Amino acid sequence: MTQIMPNKLLTKQNLRKIYKLCASLPPFNEYPMPQPHKISFSVINTNEVFGYFHTEPMRIEIDKMCDTWDHIFQTMMHECIHVALYKSNHNDFDQHELKFNKIAKRICDMYKFNIEEF
Repeated sequence: MTQIMPNKLLTKQNLRKIYKLCASLPPFNEYPMPQPHKISFSVINTNEVFGYFHTEPMRIEIDKMCDTWDHIFQTMMHECIHVALYKSNHNDFDQHELKFNKIAKRICDMYKFNIEEF
C-alpha cells in the first residue's frame, strides 16, 4: 500500500519565504514592506477565507484550502496589498475598495491572475 505524503509546501516557514519573495517583487518593492522577521505567519483551517492580515502584532494567516503553489502565491500577494496599505498608513487597509483594487488590478495584469478570483 502506498502512503500519500502530506503537502509540505504550506508551512509557516515557507510562508515567511514566500512573503519575502513577494515583498521583493513589483509592485511591493516600491512600498515600505516590513521585513519577514517582523511578521508572524501561520497556517489556519477555516475553510471560509484564503487568508488574513492582522495588525497587532502583524500576522499573515493562509488557510489550508490553498493547496497549490499558485494558490498560496496569489493569496500571499493579496495579503501583501493589505500589508502595503497598512504600512503606508491607509485607514482602509483592510478593505477591498479603490486603493486595494488599484493595486490588485496592477498585480493581476502583471502576473496574469484572474481579477475575479483575486
